[in-house]
Amino acid sequence: MNIVVVGGCGFIGSHLSEELIRRGHNVEIIGFNCQEENLVSMKGRYKFIRVDITDRAGVREAINANVDGVIHLAALINVDQSIQYPRLFFATNVAGTFNVLEAVSEKRIPKLLYMSTCEVYGNIPEGKATESHPTNPRSPYAASKFAAERYLLSYAYTYREPKITIVRGFNQYGTRQNPGSKGAVIPIFITRLLRGENILIHGDGSQTRDYVYVNDTVKGLANAFEKDLPSGEIINLATGTDTSIKEVATMICKLLGKNPEEHMEFIEDRPGQIMRSCGDYSKAKELLGWAPETPLDRGLKTCIEWYKDRARGE
Repeated sequence: MNIVVVGGCGFIGSHLSEELIRRGHNVEIIGFNCQEENLVSMKGRYKFIRVDITDRAGVREAINANVDGVIHLAALINVDQSIQYPRLFFATNVAGTFNVLEAVSEKRIPKLLYMSTCEVYGNIPEGKATESHPTNPRSPYAASKFAAERYLLSYAYTYREPKITIVRGFNQYGTRQNPGSKGAVIPIFITRLLRGENILIHGDGSQTRDYVYVNDTVKGLANAFEKDLPSGEIINLATGTDTSIKEVATMICKLLGKNPEEHMEFIEDRPGQIMRSCGDYSKAKELLGWAPETPLDRGLKTCIEWYKDRARGE
């Protein structure tokens, strides 16, 4: 198939583009703030168009009408940044997504897959959240992703095209993930330790997350795109196991040969913090034939080796 991947040069998007190319699809990538090193392995095997999704006219021009579908992953994702700049997250994650949706609808492209987040559920105090779990976004980031979902679902309920699928990813980690100030916790922990710095943990570290390795996630996304699903389907990609931040920090310390008690510092809690997140992937198993394959310890080992290699190359 001919597929447009919006946000296809980011962390998840670049891995997804690779997976789609590996499966024999033709890929066009739309991106803006791209990390070019993410695309090295695909050199010559994709078409790239640079456009910001907040540019309505640019998005409409960039999305080719003669494609089989669009996968939309482009978003601002940092919870702390969303608290500081909520309007920016609305402009990108809500209005930007609507620009993509509008272009896909106007050009009568048959399929649109949207990458959402488990953050729309808010806190999951017990059990595993299925797709029918109550939604309670706790941060401007989560609210922006949920608002985008509702616009997409309104089109799914109202119009015949495009067929819309929403995938709610739980906490993603893996190679190429941003370790900077706006990055995710696992790459930040790894790179701080590699620089000889301590890990900083907000609160007491008892808050838990359901960590999904990126290679597993992109297989689920590719499966969801390839399937002929009813419009408006929502599917979790999770592992069904939650792990505390303190446990993750301890595992990373031990994998790097460091004493956890000497390399962890506990600092003030974060606003908008979710204390527990854990998902049910039964629906993904049933509809997509998908299940997580990468245990957390193995995924962390792979990440550590990748960030070590990256540090040596700098």
